[in-house]
Amino acid sequence: MTHSTRRSSQRIAISALSILSTFALPAKAEEPKFGGTLRIASLQADLDAFDPLTGYSTDSWEILRAVTRQLVTYPGASTDIKDDTQLVPDLATSWDVSADGKTYTFHLKDDVFFSGPTERKIVASDFVYGIKRFCDPNKQVAAINYFNLAISGFKAYCKDFSKVATGDLAASKAFIDSHDIAGVSAPDEKTLVIKSDTKNYDFLNILSMNFVSPLPPEISSKYFPDSAEFRKNFPSSGPYFVESYQDGQKLILKKAKNFKAESDQARKAYVDEIVVDFTANSEDSIVQKIEAGEADLSLYLDVPPRSAIRRFQTQKQAQLHASNSGAANFITFNARPEAKSEGADALRKLEVRQALSYAVNRAHLVQIQGGPISSVPLSQIITSTILGHEPFDPYPTEGSKGDPAKAKELLAKAGYPKGLKIDAIYRTTAQFEAIAVAVKEDVAAAGIDLNLIPIPPTQWYAFIQDAKSRWDISLGSQFAPDWQGPSTRMLLGGWLNSDASPCGTGNVSSICYSNADLNTLAAEAFPSDNPGPIWAKADKIVSADLPWIPLFEKRKIALTSERITHWAWSSLAVQADITNIAVKN
Repeated sequence: MTHSTRRSSQRIAISALSILSTFALPAKAEEPKFGGTLRIASLQADLDAFDPLTGYSTDSWEILRAVTRQLVTYPGASTDIKDDTQLVPDLATSWDVSADGKTYTFHLKDDVFFSGPTERKIVASDFVYGIKRFCDPNKQVAAINYFNLAISGFKAYCKDFSKVATGDLAASKAFIDSHDIAGVSAPDEKTLVIKSDTKNYDFLNILSMNFVSPLPPEISSKYFPDSAEFRKNFPSSGPYFVESYQDGQKLILKKAKNFKAESDQARKAYVDEIVVDFTANSEDSIVQKIEAGEADLSLYLDVPPRSAIRRFQTQKQAQLHASNSGAANFITFNARPEAKSEGADALRKLEVRQALSYAVNRAHLVQIQGGPISSVPLSQIITSTILGHEPFDPYPTEGSKGDPAKAKELLAKAGYPKGLKIDAIYRTTAQFEAIAVAVKEDVAAAGIDLNLIPIPPTQWYAFIQDAKSRWDISLGSQFAPDWQGPSTRMLLGGWLNSDASPCGTGNVSSICYSNADLNTLAAEAFPSDNPGPIWAKADKIVSADLPWIPLFEKRKIALTSERITHWAWSSLAVQADITNIAVKN
């Protein structure tokens, strides 16, 4: 696997994103010790997802890291997110690849067990069940685009599964039991075979995501995907299991008695217990808890308050961890065919999307994020840590401050000489509210009037997935690479590739974008031994077409308590690796 080699050949240095490199060090130099409790304060009142099927935020992945294992994974890094790029065996002890690169045969470890509601041995058929569960119409896997193209027979299986009535667990189980995916099989308890119709350079990376985790059908089939009952009876394959879960109150994970450290070369599992507290209700209160020693780490605090960052910089450098992440914020459009408002219709015109891009003051947005210490302006789809990145700005403005006059000119050309009113949704957190207010203020100078509509974070994904929801643009859209380096499939090969992610249920953020040239280039890139130049070409085509409006690329900044003695990043979670953090006992 040449994961890190591909990544380093494409990555460029961005000086503005390197300011805090001296602070991305372990909190203490002493040897990590086992034991103690890691305490996490959550900004959100609950997890947005706690099921390998549905978890697709960096925060849900941070927690799922502790209770799931995959065939292959990344071991974490104490230095920088970009350094966590070497895949290692996880539940698989080894694998064979066919000469044509289309068939992978995994050989599973025999000393691994579930914990929680069952403690039986993990077998290959548990992976088969987990993958067959992806297409459950009650709640489809969050990253359906990856598997539509990567697993033989997957699309056909999902098409048949979609005909099963929702709200009937027995019907879903009966379908799974009686139907197979052509490309997934378990010849015996220790052997898993996964086939693709094409060679895919990133196939192992795809399998490293928490979606492809084993689940015991005798437990999981009893509950609706990601329901409260599922969360309370979570069948863990990781080093920790769910001791208790109280909606909106607390999640307690404890180290599994049958976890064998020698079977897991990626997760040290230093702490005995992980406690997530959902009762904090503001950014400031979370920082106060960390500074007072009542919490060690935050969850859902995407960007700490600027005053807190400055305070930790000057007074508590060892407790401030920062890393380039390749993550970005952007504006998406409600491109569902059901969206028939004046704003939605207008944004289907390239000139209107161009006008909105020119109207945005990216320099202002970077300023309210905390300046170049936290982010830099972004004008293209591919970010700096992703394969195929070549700096490119199809619609440049001086100092990235926007050009209201150019925006007005384009609006008039598109048939809106008197301006345009647009319904804009945003998440009700301090960070996203600040973005919404700034964008509204800046685009007004171009004649674009934003009607801001607040959406609670816990309702966000359900709202944008509902075809009946009223909105034209989203000011709360963001992504982080699903892995560092060759993760371009996520964006150009997944979200924006209509062959992989057609409009409808499961389409991320209702993007519903289709570009034949992109789809052709993606199909060329997937089996390529040198996909970087292909993705770079695709990036230039699509970034000019504006399927969304890039705003800024951001660093990941974490503030921690002085109790943490060993720090680790996870490239999958794009933030803390809670399975490799140690604390004072």
